[in-house]
Amino acid sequence: MQAKMSGGLDASGNLVGLHMRLSGQSILAAVFPQNLQDGRDNATFQGLDPSGDFSLGYTVPNLLIDHAMRTRTSRRILARREHQPECDLPGVLHDELALAAGQDALEFRRKLMSKHPKHLAVLNAVADRAGWGKPAPQGVHRGLAHMMAFGSYVAACAEVSVSGGDKVKVRRIVCATDPGYAVNPAQIERQIAGSFVYGLSAVFMEECTVKNGAIEQTNFTTTTR
Repeated sequence: MQAKMSGGLDASGNLVGLHMRLSGQSILAAVFPQNLQDGRDNATFQGLDPSGDFSLGYTVPNLLIDHAMRTRTSRRILARREHQPECDLPGVLHDELALAAGQDALEFRRKLMSKHPKHLAVLNAVADRAGWGKPAPQGVHRGLAHMMAFGSYVAACAEVSVSGGDKVKVRRIVCATDPGYAVNPAQIERQIAGSFVYGLSAVFMEECTVKNGAIEQTNFTTTTR
């Protein structure tokens, strides 16, 4: 999945325009083409629609999100067991826009979420528990993420430090989720914790390298860092 994003600010630092162009293969559309609706695969791109059940959690006056779907010529299609590659693409851009506008990253998001109470609630819960308004320890940096998919609202705050120029350490992650009616709270907690372990494993220990036209790693025992 590739994404190209651009945003526009007015003189007061308010986000007035957002464009996201996604390109890549939709696994679900390839396996279940009958699930496409008006040429779109909503399941793959949850959280990015202007309105409805799959809506973006931000209100932007001028919004354009489009997708250039690529087709595969290979007979085998494999999906990585996760969702989803574009989870917080708007958030990445919003961090840059907040910096350009000279605003706090949390407050910048809060303004955009004022009409999305469930999105805002998990974001506020995370910010409160993470102590966003208080200075982070020396050498520690905080970052926010937010997403809604499969009917669940999720936000997280990570505290990260870097030493020696390239040694990254994730010191703490604070998360909040609103999945609706909680039948088994313990299972929800484990699902959230497991998703962080899965994501961190991909970031730090699961690089895939190519040699002579083939992937070198054949299993978890041959993964590289």
